[in-house]
Amino acid sequence: MISEDRQQLQNKNFEKFLSPYLQEGHKNEVWEIKDVIVQKNQLEATITMSSLFLSETDNNEFHLAIFTSLEFSSQLMIIYLHHWAGLTEKRKEGWMIESSTKSVRAIRDSKNIKVIMNILKIRNWGENIYCLANFTITDKQGGLFKLKIKGYLA
Repeated sequence: MISEDRQQLQNKNFEKFLSPYLQEGHKNEVWEIKDVIVQKNQLEATITMSSLFLSETDNNEFHLAIFTSLEFSSQLMIIYLHHWAGLTEKRKEGWMIESSTKSVRAIRDSKNIKVIMNILKIRNWGENIYCLANFTITDKQGGLFKLKIKGYLA
């Protein structure tokens, strides 16, 4: 239990608590988009992790980090918005205004991560494109993440 007295922690007091993933491991993770299907107000995609970080504190097993899911979901929104706008290549920068994430059950399958993006709102905003979308991320082992991203292309 932490006392009510203010304490200055020195590096030697907290360095053993540092997460290897947050310090360096995330830099080794590489994901790839394998396929994308776009239809009105929805995008479906498959993601594969081509390079992994395995956590010693999780029996050296893979589990998808919420940060990684936010990265590839953001990329999928950028793809969808460029396609929606009729652009044939990346011409605009993606800006995230707001996001929320929820890990319901761990995603452990690194080769077959399914993403469904459902568009809640999309509109032109001057020369920009505004979008609000829900993402459902699953694997065949019952893993489930839910994300909501509000962003725009400028």
